[in-house]
Amino acid sequence: MTRFFPLYVRRSDGKLEIAAKGKREPNQPLPAQLDQTPDSKGICDYYREISVDEVKHLDWRRKLGGMLVRELGGQDDQALPENYRLYEHIKSKANASDGKTTKATKNHAGGGHDRQDAYLYGHPLGRKKRYRSPAEFFPHLLWLVTDKAGDPDNCTCAICSPEQLEEEKPAKDSKAAIKKEEIHARPPGRISPIVEIPARPSSIDRNPPAPIARRPSATPANVSAFTPPTPTPLPQPRSLDQQIDAQYNKFIFRPGELIWFNRGVAWGLGIILRRYYLSTSPLIRAYIIQPLSHPLSHPPTATITQEAELRPWLAWSAPQYTNKYLAERPTTYDMLDWQAYLDGRIGPGDVEVDGSIMAAKAIDASFTLFDLVKTSAPAPGVEERRWNGLFLGGEKAWIGEPVRLRMGSGSDVLVIIEIIEKVASQFAAGSSAGGAGAAGGGAGGAKTSTISLIGDIYTFCSVPLSASVPDDRHLPLRMREDLHFRNQVTALAQSKGYWKLVKSMARLDIADLKGRWYESSLLLPILHPDYHERVRRGDIGDAGVWMNARGDGLPQGSPGTRKPERRDAFGRAVPVGTRIVEGIEPPVQPPQVQQQQQGMGHVGGDQLMQDQGPDGGHVALDDFMNLDDIEQMEQSGLPGFGQEYGGQEHSYF
Repeated sequence: MTRFFPLYVRRSDGKLEIAAKGKREPNQPLPAQLDQTPDSKGICDYYREISVDEVKHLDWRRKLGGMLVRELGGQDDQALPENYRLYEHIKSKANASDGKTTKATKNHAGGGHDRQDAYLYGHPLGRKKRYRSPAEFFPHLLWLVTDKAGDPDNCTCAICSPEQLEEEKPAKDSKAAIKKEEIHARPPGRISPIVEIPARPSSIDRNPPAPIARRPSATPANVSAFTPPTPTPLPQPRSLDQQIDAQYNKFIFRPGELIWFNRGVAWGLGIILRRYYLSTSPLIRAYIIQPLSHPLSHPPTATITQEAELRPWLAWSAPQYTNKYLAERPTTYDMLDWQAYLDGRIGPGDVEVDGSIMAAKAIDASFTLFDLVKTSAPAPGVEERRWNGLFLGGEKAWIGEPVRLRMGSGSDVLVIIEIIEKVASQFAAGSSAGGAGAAGGGAGGAKTSTISLIGDIYTFCSVPLSASVPDDRHLPLRMREDLHFRNQVTALAQSKGYWKLVKSMARLDIADLKGRWYESSLLLPILHPDYHERVRRGDIGDAGVWMNARGDGLPQGSPGTRKPERRDAFGRAVPVGTRIVEGIEPPVQPPQVQQQQQGMGHVGGDQLMQDQGPDGGHVALDDFMNLDDIEQMEQSGLPGFGQEYGGQEHSYF
């Protein structure tokens, strides 16, 4: 595993106190804002300082460190500059809190409160000039690190740059001022908590160092010395499936992926075996699903013709096992005595449900490279293999498309240009043992395998509607089309976004990836029950904040278990002979199944239900405003919306 070290900022302009109106005042929230006493209605509304060992503090430092590394190079862990302190604003309804200090349990999320936002205090202009996110503070941090003159006029952050300063209304010295502040945290009411493994361990978490400590190992260059990165040309698709997946609004889900699917009265876990168009006018997409189960019996396949009846694997968190023995004594799918479970010798439970959960977790911990492009021998005993894509846990990703990253601002993506595997014989391995790899034997002795993903890193930025933004023709088509729609929506709020190129041809490991990137314009109408109201307000964010991260439970830095073929990842959780079909050719169906397509609903097995899907190609804003399907789902009370899966037991399978 790669080693990482703390990164310290040797200069700080942070102030614990400032002069205001002829007197000194603490550079922090007001005393009334720090008061945790509930009001007469039992509502708690206060600020508290976040300690250095809390998850949210680590989250800020990790993101800032990652952004510094992309700009300057080096190792990425970060200590906040001296006198900069992190506070969070907590607001809870009556009876939701007893007013005592509580620690946040989730990064930038509600943490059990109605509101739980983080703010960084310490800027020399005082408490009103606070930073609301790592991305907002980063330009100031970069100035502290790189500007040898220490001239604040050289800082480009929103507080120091005069052209970016916004008029700020004076806050009253009371809690009423708190209630008028904007909310900048993740949206409340998540379907399930974010499951994200910190990308790297930190040696400063439990024993925080002195605010100003050691010098950096290398003095960073001046900002003016940096040359803006240039986009890398995208690779061309090599197959029909890759061409389809590169287009906008064709199919959200892909053959071989692990998904949640609606079984009529419950939700289950399954594998997509095939996809095709049931009809092109109107457009009706069809997916054949093989449900996961225990190895002694397997349910029949189901055919789903509404993408609203499907969810990505990472959209929800798996519930607890229904069997008490499994819940208390974790084991693996292959190690469990399934016959003993069926016979009731390990206690009661739903064997099919627990089998699907256990199989899904095993799939999530796996990865498979597919479609070998070419091999080369750059040195004696060394072979380089270039692959066209990979199955990452439950999802499928191609070169030439974006994937979500653990590092950065939270919305950063890597557009994959190359997937390179270096296989070296033992005598030639040398320094190639790092990164995501595996060792194995062969005719030539032990070998090491190191896998790298190379591509361009982008971060999503928002600017006023009048600002100019870079050309987006170098982006993948799906990113461009989704950006076009998002900017149509946010234009109502007088803002727009663009994808900023942070670094070209970056080299990352499989463990650095969260999962596939999905279009907000296509996935949020499915995931978010309040989506139509957000569109009317001109407020649409990134779909990634509603998604978990792949690899929950894996050791930090581990890519997971490599499987030679995708079918190997499913093991005995699917019937012997199960086949994943590429392309979009419809299957040959018996006449009775074809008759069932005439207006029948979802009844299980291979029976089909009718869906009037949206037209393909570019989608206009007016098309997205027609959200009858979403409103029907809200009214019908489909499981999962605004709820945790873990407490629902059998109702989701």
